[in-house]
Amino acid sequence: MRVLVVGSLPPPESTRAEALREEVVGLLAEGHTVEVVASDPVATAHRYMTTGGIPGCVRLATMVPGFDSVVVQLHPGLPVRERAGRLERELSLVALSLALRRARRVVLRLERLDDLPGGPGGRAALLLWHSAERIVVGGDDQRAGFVAAVGRPEESLVIGLAREHGVHEVDADDGGWGEGTDVSAENVLELVRKRAARERRELAASESAHFAGWDRLPASGTTLTELDSAASQSPQAPRKPGDFARSALAVADRRPLLRPAVRAVRVGYWSAKAVLRPDRSD
Repeated sequence: MRVLVVGSLPPPESTRAEALREEVVGLLAEGHTVEVVASDPVATAHRYMTTGGIPGCVRLATMVPGFDSVVVQLHPGLPVRERAGRLERELSLVALSLALRRARRVVLRLERLDDLPGGPGGRAALLLWHSAERIVVGGDDQRAGFVAAVGRPEESLVIGLAREHGVHEVDADDGGWGEGTDVSAENVLELVRKRAARERRELAASESAHFAGWDRLPASGTTLTELDSAASQSPQAPRKPGDFARSALAVADRRPLLRPAVRAVRVGYWSAKAVLRPDRSD
């Protein structure tokens, strides 16, 4: 079965990314073909979404028809922007529910209820939940909160997953200091020390860590596309005009002032490719 997974895997490490990684690893272990589309430009993925919110939902609608199942990890920006108003929130939820109607089997993941701006309740959100075959939340407490916000009719679809071995909770300092906490030099240094110590522990354990099927996923990158993939080619290969364009984009992408122009070129490239060479199902 071909499965499209929409959401960001590590890096960077977070509870939400690690939980989605467990989902992907399980699908790979079952023998499914998985394609990952990430919203984070440095996450491990096959493709990257250049926009979120309503434009991202429209882009997603063009991807899902070629797959047997779609797994979507909801988070701020997908489908609702963090600072979206009420009207934009409702339109974003409706846009995603319409996009997922083109999919055959839909699994929605909501690690924490506040990962969806405005919470899981509301009429527009109900349209989204009705499009899912299964809804996965981060634990039993999150499940209880979800059912209380949405209502009993959706209870049978909701699965609360407790944290299992191999998926570690992210330290409490990952979210910063929280509201009302003084941001001082001492706090910053302590936060840096804690994160550095955690990263050293993870690096020390990574030599023996192995996830079944993980070797079939692509390496992480910084929104690497076909436009700038020439860097991975052999130096002996003859250079073509397109190679020079890719190299120029790669160089320009390293300069902050030129990044908006590079992004515009890439968006135009992918938009043209989507029209000229749409995704095909097996």
